[in-house]
Amino acid sequence: MVLSVLLLILLGIFEYGRIVMLRQLMDNAVHEGARLAIVGTAAQPPITAQDIADTVNGCLAGQSLQNVSIQVYQADPVTGANIGSWELTPYGGAIAVRMDVDYAPILPTTLGIVPNPLHFSAQSMMLSEAN
Repeated sequence: MVLSVLLLILLGIFEYGRIVMLRQLMDNAVHEGARLAIVGTAAQPPITAQDIADTVNGCLAGQSLQNVSIQVYQADPVTGANIGSWELTPYGGAIAVRMDVDYAPILPTTLGIVPNPLHFSAQSMMLSEAN
């Protein structure tokens, strides 16, 4: 009986560690995507939104995620709201990369304590260095 409780605690610690790792990977991935976007508005050949999405996905270290959505857009520097196409961002304007994913925990059920799947989002906003 004690062993089953200890195993549940151990699995909970392991799952929490995976969630922290996923959050860190997502933050780094959108940061790298935003870095590519801010220098890519004047690149030859031009950087595309698909290039940025590929960079973001490449930084996720092969994590099995569901419903991955990556958006690149010109952002309002104060609110972070989408105000247009990122390719048209003037020099010094804000470009944001946002990623939304669903993460399924290892345990198929958590007795209703934790939703399954968990929804996470990460966003990085930087100022354009081109155009």
